[in-house]
Amino acid sequence: MPLTDYDALDRLCTASGITGAYHDIWGNYHQPTVEVKQSLLSAIGLPVYNNADIHRALKQQHLHDWDRIVAPVLVVAENESSIRVNLTLAPEQIAKAVSWELNEESGKVRRGHWILEDTNAVNKCVVNGILLKQFEVSLPQLPGVGYHRLNITCKEGDETQTSLIVTPQSCYQPAELDNGRKLWGIALQLYTLRSQHNWGIGDFEDLHRAVDTLAPLGVNIIGLNPLHALFPHLPEQASPYSPTGRDFLNPLYLSVEAIDEFERCEEIQQLLAEKNFQARLETLRETKLVDYTGVWSAKLLALKMLYQCFRQEDLASNSPRAKSFRQFQAEGGSDLQNFGRFEALQTQLHQQDTSVSSWLSWPEAYRDPTSDAVNNWADSNREEIEFHQYLQWNTELQLADVQQHCAMRGMTIGIYRDLAVGVTKQGAQIWAAQPLYALQSSIGAPPDDFNLHGQDWSLPPPKPQALIDEAYDPFIKTLRANMRHAGALRIDHVMGLMRLFWIPPKHLPESGSYVVYPFTDLLGILALESQRNQCMVIGEDLGTVPDELRAALQSINVLSYRVLYFEKNWQEGSFKPPHDYPRDAVASIGSHDLPSFSGFWQETDLDLSEALDLFPSPQQRDRQRQARTRDRIEIVAALQRENLISAEEINENNTADNLSSAPTLPVHRYLARSRSALMLLQLEDFFGQKDQVNVPGTVNQHPNWRRKLPVNIENWLDQSDLASFAQVISSERENLDR
Repeated sequence: MPLTDYDALDRLCTASGITGAYHDIWGNYHQPTVEVKQSLLSAIGLPVYNNADIHRALKQQHLHDWDRIVAPVLVVAENESSIRVNLTLAPEQIAKAVSWELNEESGKVRRGHWILEDTNAVNKCVVNGILLKQFEVSLPQLPGVGYHRLNITCKEGDETQTSLIVTPQSCYQPAELDNGRKLWGIALQLYTLRSQHNWGIGDFEDLHRAVDTLAPLGVNIIGLNPLHALFPHLPEQASPYSPTGRDFLNPLYLSVEAIDEFERCEEIQQLLAEKNFQARLETLRETKLVDYTGVWSAKLLALKMLYQCFRQEDLASNSPRAKSFRQFQAEGGSDLQNFGRFEALQTQLHQQDTSVSSWLSWPEAYRDPTSDAVNNWADSNREEIEFHQYLQWNTELQLADVQQHCAMRGMTIGIYRDLAVGVTKQGAQIWAAQPLYALQSSIGAPPDDFNLHGQDWSLPPPKPQALIDEAYDPFIKTLRANMRHAGALRIDHVMGLMRLFWIPPKHLPESGSYVVYPFTDLLGILALESQRNQCMVIGEDLGTVPDELRAALQSINVLSYRVLYFEKNWQEGSFKPPHDYPRDAVASIGSHDLPSFSGFWQETDLDLSEALDLFPSPQQRDRQRQARTRDRIEIVAALQRENLISAEEINENNTADNLSSAPTLPVHRYLARSRSALMLLQLEDFFGQKDQVNVPGTVNQHPNWRRKLPVNIENWLDQSDLASFAQVISSERENLDR
């Protein structure tokens, strides 16, 4: 029987969180096809091929709320007067009194019971011939903010439990921001840093040096690219936004020479004494683009030496350092164990056969992380697994040291970490938690001005119901992992807390549809972890963003992300004056996915898009060129209104016809005058680099995530106007404070 009941199909989509039609950034209406709806339903575990499938799935969705006594998790705001609990009971479970026991996070235990009257049921449903009834009860007193456990005992001794999460009203903010102070900082891609000492890629010791240079200039925050773990066996897969896992760090950023074992490891001292190895490192340092394969090869050789030294000297003697490592392993639990297993197993299988580049192509027995085959392999390869845990431990230690150094140098916020929107299908995190993800779909974004084809990020989305069934534990762990050793966390594509744009396989991005998530619950947990970690939150809210999302984020002190290129009065085309920027925001010229200011001014990004055939049509290309000319004219007009550029300068250098000189300092002064709590300066903009860090829609066509800065950290102050530039920005921000 063919699928013809389209109304029932739409009801099923709605019940499953698939929103259907959407409007793009230009207001165009997009209606997903029946095929797309079927594909997305199948991705969340509801395959429908005919009318019977649809009605069966509708019944399944309806009965989902009746298949357990209580929901797996209850998230309640601390200002709620009481906690309402819905109980679903069969006749034999209904007792005059149902007992409850609340185990609070503090260790306090409270007990009580609910009196149930059969006539007070708020809902009824016959399931498999049994009349089930729902009762609404409440706890008499709200526990404090935190994670609690509610145990419920019914008639006949039936017991169940649920997680109770009580959330604060807002995210953490430093007192200086609460008091209205206007701060500024630097955004940098860690891998781009050059120095006389690194091994061809920016590392945590370079970041340490950057703090020493920047803190005295008035910098209070350093924004980083995501530091998530990538793929050691495929080092050229360098996008920090396509990680193997978001809960672990990239050991490529380790400073080998800052690891404790370095000074006492004879083998590595002999290696560094070799002229050939020193020449190898010098070559890696001198390249304009990061040679990821060369860097990892050199670091891996050294890190293995350090690990062996650690095993022989520390683990063998159970030294204090060894005890610290064992504690790290214990605290990491099964997640760290699975990560180490994945890294070691993937490395071994790839060495045996280079075509085995993903767990999806592993032998079948290894694809299940709980299988006997994996457990047996792990028992025989403990040292290899522990090596990867050793790398994670040292990476955590070095990042923690940088954040501590920021505080010591007087930075108000310090490190600002970046949380990618998802993880790749091929990676460790999905291998370890496959049921959590819709593996046959990917997330992305519909077309917009800077990505005219839309975007497919090739990242499988988490299933909303699976998150709930896990009591949000994966989300909580990810927040904790990324708020550690950070004063702020930027959440890339923060709209993902409310909805994600799912794209079915073999479809263009514009064909996708939004799927909704339990926004209120996730927002409350975000506030809780922010307060626990004393880590402020910044939400990257660019693109097609619902108004209610921004309002909700603002209500809990999540800072918005405001990019100059988009801050316009769209009907007139003029750029917003600085005083129109919202206070609760981070103001920036651009971002990692957008052109640098010099590139924007000279249309380098448009030239590249044309060369790479990224424009859908010649008409779109021409419209973009015309719009860029208008933007330059409007930027100059905005600068003139703020008396940041003179008429002579306009006539000489900054007309739409003369693109040779981008008004970099004036436009940063303009942004520094914004009301926004934070202002970020991209290092690429300061150094006048034209090429953008990443060109969305490209993989190998452009050297994404590879281009280094032109100047060594040691020479930042000698070979540039960084100090005077910073003084001007600091003065503008301080004037706002006054």
